[in-house]
Amino acid sequence: MQPRIYVGHTPDTTGERILLRERALTLANVIRRSPTEGICAIAFNVTVGTESPLTGIDLIAMRTTAVIVGALRAFAGPIEALPGGVWRDRASGQPILEADGSHPLHRIRVQRDAVQMSLNAAAARLGLDPADPRPFRRVIGAIVGVPAIPSDSRISLDVDDHRDHLKVCSFEELPGVAALAHSGVTLSTEDIHTIIANLFGCQLWYDDGQLLFELAPPRFQLRIMAPGRAPVTALLYEGETVVGRRQSAQGTERRITLYNDELVSSDHLHIVCRDDPTGVIIRDTSKNGVWITLPDRSIEHIRHTERIIPVGTRLRLGMTDIILEHV
Repeated sequence: MQPRIYVGHTPDTTGERILLRERALTLANVIRRSPTEGICAIAFNVTVGTESPLTGIDLIAMRTTAVIVGALRAFAGPIEALPGGVWRDRASGQPILEADGSHPLHRIRVQRDAVQMSLNAAAARLGLDPADPRPFRRVIGAIVGVPAIPSDSRISLDVDDHRDHLKVCSFEELPGVAALAHSGVTLSTEDIHTIIANLFGCQLWYDDGQLLFELAPPRFQLRIMAPGRAPVTALLYEGETVVGRRQSAQGTERRITLYNDELVSSDHLHIVCRDDPTGVIIRDTSKNGVWITLPDRSIEHIRHTERIIPVGTRLRLGMTDIILEHV
């Protein structure tokens, strides 16, 4: 499948934005590996109403024949979810409830119903069968475990929950669920984009194998002076960036490649940008270490350790000099 990722509301905090980017790229990679043809569109942080829980829908997944409304939930350990009963943490026995005290399936049912109602109300504008007032008959509501539903969980939904198209799955199982589902409507790629962008007000964020924009502007950049090359600058965005000789990024990592320096390790230095507007965290993972010169301080050598450095710090990786700057 071909992934397309959209975003509605941009998270307010650095940590939330970093996590959303990681989840989006992880899901895009899973979708891309699926043998099913066609696109799978994912919209994060969607709003379909003015009050909770309709202002905070974690995810809507759409294919030409499927619509899934998902609530992303991280579980500390194996859970027990038996028919008609309270969900519990298996180790502690503590009930698993939403922030408002409701049952997880109740919340996702309310969100799913609101999305389904919005879709059916817009069906005529989409050019769907005018004779059917409710063409979107089977919209799925899913509790989605992130990164997964813990092993040894015991999950058995009530028959009525199955009939109501409610499911529990792991994050990486979501594209597979979408591939097998059928909402009762067959949509075109253009229909899907119109629904997500116009009806739900989301912006296309990832397409054709790359992010189209960042969720927050960069505060820092690196001025890189490598042997035999003119100085260049590289932006540092929120989260972790790996600096080294390796050219291809792995998984969801950000990467800055250093050229023409055999003394630089493949993954030489990790730089983390969080909430601090004055500096960043660096972590050396190289064979040779890093020479650092803080403003108005003497040069020192670090190896396999972590430091906080302010703007103006000079780093030497192999024969390459790097200065941390504000953008």
